[in-house]
Amino acid sequence: MKTKFISTLLILLCGLQIYVATDYDQYDYDWLTAKPIAEATTPVSTRAPDDDDVIVDQLDDRKAVKSEISGGFSNKKSFSCPHAKPMLHTGESVAQLSPEDIQIVGAMGDSLASGRGLWPFTDVEFRGAAFPIGGDANMDGLVTIPNILSQFGSNLEGISHGMGSKRALPDYQFNVAEIGAETEDLPQQALELVHRIQRYIGRSLKNKWALITIVTGSEEFCEKCEPPSRTSIRRALGVLRRGLPRALIVLLGPVHVASTYRQNINLMRPRCKCLEKMTGSNYRKLFDVWKRYFVEFETEFNVDNGTFGVLSIPSLAIHSRNPQTLLVPGKPLLNRKGHSYAAKWLWNRLIAGPNYNISLIALSEDTYYCPSIGCPYIRTVQNFKKCTIMKESEWQSKIAHLKEQKTGKQTRQEVIRTNLAGVILVILGLSLLSVSIFGTYFYCHGMKATKGRFDYGQTPEEGDAEKLEEK
Repeated sequence: MKTKFISTLLILLCGLQIYVATDYDQYDYDWLTAKPIAEATTPVSTRAPDDDDVIVDQLDDRKAVKSEISGGFSNKKSFSCPHAKPMLHTGESVAQLSPEDIQIVGAMGDSLASGRGLWPFTDVEFRGAAFPIGGDANMDGLVTIPNILSQFGSNLEGISHGMGSKRALPDYQFNVAEIGAETEDLPQQALELVHRIQRYIGRSLKNKWALITIVTGSEEFCEKCEPPSRTSIRRALGVLRRGLPRALIVLLGPVHVASTYRQNINLMRPRCKCLEKMTGSNYRKLFDVWKRYFVEFETEFNVDNGTFGVLSIPSLAIHSRNPQTLLVPGKPLLNRKGHSYAAKWLWNRLIAGPNYNISLIALSEDTYYCPSIGCPYIRTVQNFKKCTIMKESEWQSKIAHLKEQKTGKQTRQEVIRTNLAGVILVILGLSLLSVSIFGTYFYCHGMKATKGRFDYGQTPEEGDAEKLEEK
């Protein structure tokens, strides 16, 4: 009897071990509802609220007006997004920034931006495949933000290609991310990035829009379980604002990888020693600090009708029916498939704004969004609440009307301001010409004179005295 009981217990333990080791997302079956996934219409969770890491639906509770998506594409052949230019006037400010306006891309941050883990079984940095800045292959072979942007316009500058550290690759690739970088390292990265861009873009930088993606927090959040360095992030954003006249900065927080049916549970936690020991409530408190800081930066660095803006996204939250296939085995890193999912999620978030809710759609089945007809711009803080469209013909008429209003002195002042360098050169040229002419005249006149300059200065009395002496 005792032996039978022990045998039964061992069988139960083995069965339990197999169940725990089995990843239910490998199969098209929902183990919670005992139904095939095709029939399970509503995500169900048996975990207590304290076990939830974050509430994904509450990452950003803002809404953006005119965010209806009227079309999408899945590859190069199916791309059919209408272009805003030349019919609409875009690029005047961050509120009217179209994907077609982006001409420069850059990246800062940690391993996710450097592409670590994308080459299987090594720690080589595959920067050409990193989702925020990689440009190897094309959209059909590799999904990245630059490869998507290339569908809207060519000649992007700063794209990363190949493998290696930032020192091993050319400086005209504007990717300064490094393995293990933390928020404290961002100011130095910002300085280096601005130096590279100013060096290679030159004077035309003032007329070109840059999209800079800061991917930070995933490694720092995982290794230290501490809040970010608020001072360092603020300094880095200040450097970018001073060095880049036209730029949108996307501040992207830690990665959150989850199952489609467990979206509030971050599968990165078991891969992080310190996070694994935290309770759900403590995890949420720590994440709330990151989120609060990100919102502060967004409020501080955005102004209406400005040409510099910050879009804060507290977490890169992606999900899959089989989430383990998005991760590098044993490491808190995304693999090639994970980077493709990250690129799609980030792109759709930029186009749809905070309304893009990952809990309502499967990323694998979603398309890449086209800009909304009602607001054909990248959704930024400046156009969340109000989105104004202006035709290029209306803009030209407005400019012409303003010029007609300026007469007399205003016109002359404007001409001088716009041609200040030319005016200065003309004045200097006239000055040099005058000096040359008058100098030559007086020199020649002096050579012809028969008396010294002191001979002309004698008084009548002195001349009379000399005559008397001669007599």
